[in-house]
Amino acid sequence: MRRIIATVLAATSLMGSAALAQDSEFPTQQELADQSNGTVARHGDWEIRCGEDGAECRMVQLALDAEGNSVVSITMQTLPEGSSAQLGVVMVSPLLTLLPRGISLSVDDGVPAAYPFSWCDRQGCYARFGLTTAQVDTFKAGTTANINIFAVTDAENPVQASISLSGFTDTVADLSER
Repeated sequence: MRRIIATVLAATSLMGSAALAQDSEFPTQQELADQSNGTVARHGDWEIRCGEDGAECRMVQLALDAEGNSVVSITMQTLPEGSSAQLGVVMVSPLLTLLPRGISLSVDDGVPAAYPFSWCDRQGCYARFGLTTAQVDTFKAGTTANINIFAVTDAENPVQASISLSGFTDTVADLSER
């Protein structure tokens, strides 16, 4: 009887070890997604994605509307020392965005800044601009960045979206070290 109990205990402990080994051998769904899109770190609601060689890192988040639909993607990367801006920003909106109205961005209840679109391709329409150190500090102190674009089908009512600034400060610090 003791031999049977010892055998069962040994088998049970081996199964537990195999399960642990299996968990560490096989990536999770999130790890697989991160590997495929180059995500190397997460801070709050921000991701840091890098190219295959580990260079050209950028911070990324999707701006969502009130229903949780993805409206605009936002990508930021550090700029070289001596630049007039600290972070370079690329915002991509969907096709059928009313280009002359541009895209506006504000932090919390701050005054919105308007930026023009530069071009469109199959992926969407692009607005590129820089954030100064003072603007980055405003982002660090805020909780939400608000984005407005206009659709070709409704030039009077903006499509409103927001991004969380949770983890923004840590993401900028991490990105600056890469």
